Amino acid sequence: MKKAIKPIIFVSLFLIILAIGGILLKENFIYMIKYWGALLILGLTTFPMTYLIMNKFDDKGWAFSKIFGLAIPAVILWNLSYLKILKFTQINAYIIIGIIAIINIIILIAKREKFKGIKQNLSNIAVIELMFLLLFTVWVYIRSFVPAINDSTEHFMNYGFINKLMNSESLPIEDIWLSGNTINYYYFGQYIAAFLSKISFTGVQETYNLMLALLAAFLFVLPYSIGKSLGNSLIKDNTKKSAKIVSVIIGLVVALSITLGGTVYYTIHKVILKEFNYFYADVYNYIGHNPDTNDIGITIFPSYMNIEGDLHAHHVDTMFVLTTLALLLQYMLSDDEKSKLHKFLNPNILLLGIMLGIQTMTNFWDFPIYLVIITAVITVKNFIKYKNVKQKILMTLLNIAQVGLFQILTTFLFTSQLYISATQVHFTGIMSPFYKLLVLWGLPTLCILIEICAQLYKFFKEKKGSIFKFINEMNLADIYIIIIGVCAIGLIILPEIIYLKDIYSDEYKRANTMFKLTFNASTLFNISASYILIKYLYKDIKVWNRIIVCIILFVFLTTFGYGINAINYATDSFKGTSYDIKANAEQYLAEQMPDDYEAIQWIKQNIDRNAVILECTGGSYNNNSRVSVFTANPTVLGWHGHEWIWRAKPDYSVPDIVSERWNTIYNMYQSTNKELIEKCIKRYNISYIYIGNVEYKNLENLNLDTLLSLGEVVYEKSKDYKSSPVYIIKVQ
Repeated sequence: MKKAIKPIIFVSLFLIILAIGGILLKENFIYMIKYWGALLILGLTTFPMTYLIMNKFDDKGWAFSKIFGLAIPAVILWNLSYLKILKFTQINAYIIIGIIAIINIIILIAKREKFKGIKQNLSNIAVIELMFLLLFTVWVYIRSFVPAINDSTEHFMNYGFINKLMNSESLPIEDIWLSGNTINYYYFGQYIAAFLSKISFTGVQETYNLMLALLAAFLFVLPYSIGKSLGNSLIKDNTKKSAKIVSVIIGLVVALSITLGGTVYYTIHKVILKEFNYFYADVYNYIGHNPDTNDIGITIFPSYMNIEGDLHAHHVDTMFVLTTLALLLQYMLSDDEKSKLHKFLNPNILLLGIMLGIQTMTNFWDFPIYLVIITAVITVKNFIKYKNVKQKILMTLLNIAQVGLFQILTTFLFTSQLYISATQVHFTGIMSPFYKLLVLWGLPTLCILIEICAQLYKFFKEKKGSIFKFINEMNLADIYIIIIGVCAIGLIILPEIIYLKDIYSDEYKRANTMFKLTFNASTLFNISASYILIKYLYKDIKVWNRIIVCIILFVFLTTFGYGINAINYATDSFKGTSYDIKANAEQYLAEQMPDDYEAIQWIKQNIDRNAVILECTGGSYNNNSRVSVFTANPTVLGWHGHEWIWRAKPDYSVPDIVSERWNTIYNMYQSTNKELIEKCIKRYNISYIYIGNVEYKNLENLNLDTLLSLGEVVYEKSKDYKSSPVYIIKVQ
């Protein structure tokens, strides 16, 4: 009877969540169900493999099977499309998913003895799935209050990339902002969104907001699974049933810290000082402002990105980062290999190589960061695992070489065509104010130092001989936490000493380096600080030490208010109206530029998506490139600043192709020389010329008569008498 109760409870909870989702989400519910259903199937296709590899997780890696189920077929189709063997189509995606499913069924049959104990894990799997469905539903609801794609950050860029991918069958795709050229940027994250969109029968308008909600849900569920496994390692020798709650608490604190957590900046400025003008995005430029200096830094973290609504590289890559960290935890906690074949072909190591490759193509900055972290964990684990010094060194070198090999195999086709302009390392010559570093990173750093000092104190107190012997007897979870914690501290220190040179200079010279490194440090800090604080509450320590830990934990928990405050701000405390995420993805365009919006809808229905449409160019973070973004038609030159940083010369000056096209576009719109314009049309294979409000505004000497004489006016309309007509001219 008791055995039958659990399934009934879980099924009831699933139905309740779905019912609540249907009521809250309304027209968005069907979009969410399609995405969730696709991910559920993807998770099932790779679960047998995941079950065997991630056996130290009490859900047997179910949370991460969705990532593997999505990433592995996507990366296979990506490379086959680069090789021109298969097109990037829905049917080909299904074929690859089917093959992977068959392979996993074979694994299930061949290793059926190892799956007999799966019944013991079903409750944990169901909890993870309930949690995922609930969080996904909640975040789709949150996104429905802020669904618009605008030009304030990089919404336009990311939306344009996904739009082009959705309308392309071959890879690499053409750069919508530099017609005739392929994208010179790491865009695998946007490709993942397009891949999931194609297999779930959703369009770019739905998928942009659904992907943001999906990432936010993953940023809770994946850390929860990691934290719970850390907790299980902590309590493994405790037979009390009450001890199990410790691992759940660690999992929840880790998950909440990444999903909602900020820094002590929030606690000081919002909670203690109660500043009236506090704004959640102020922390972005805390380094360099208040007071203003000539050194502008950028500080963001996952919870900020959940609200910002930008599907940028570093944000999408977080789910692969967390998967990499989970694989490393599995490797650290794993037992010795039971066969020589497993020792030399460890599937965990091979997956780490593939994940590192995916990170390279999603956010290139994460490649060196996690190569170092992977190397550190493998080295320490192997020096613990093997007794013979020669074996320690050889196996470590072999494992790292395997990771590197599979990283190269995963990325070779992509990186061989990628030009990286930022390659020079320079000394900063300047440092952030120490008190600001303490505000941002002091608390988690303190937690790491407490753990290191506690372990050193234990070493000197017990006098067990060499430090290596002591490390061999340490809890493996503690070692893992110290490694990632020390790496996090290193990521904070590095931009204070060196930076990677790019096109930005003077006060912004190290902004990008600080941004990319500290974003990753935040994730590592949240995992390690959460574990350490709960660990010392669980341990039998002196009263005064417990009081100190409680104070630190309380301050740490107050930072979770950052995400809640940001959500309330973005949604206006849910006082407004929730929107259809599909119909309103282009809400900004419809409201701010109604004439352009109507013309763009016409283009989608009447013009081939590969036709080059000339529109006015401009800098970055503006609406100059709205036609190429929302239609996926390439233009001669889009956001100037972005094309500059992607293709900068070795001296970081503007590339010739960008300068030439900038001048050509302005000449074409303003010249009276029809022959000159026609030569430019032929050179850039232009099919249509677009004239709208942006062109009227930015071009003082717009020569409308000459442009209209170049071909047939296929579209002419003005929504109101105050604005000049939008023209679309099909050139001869």
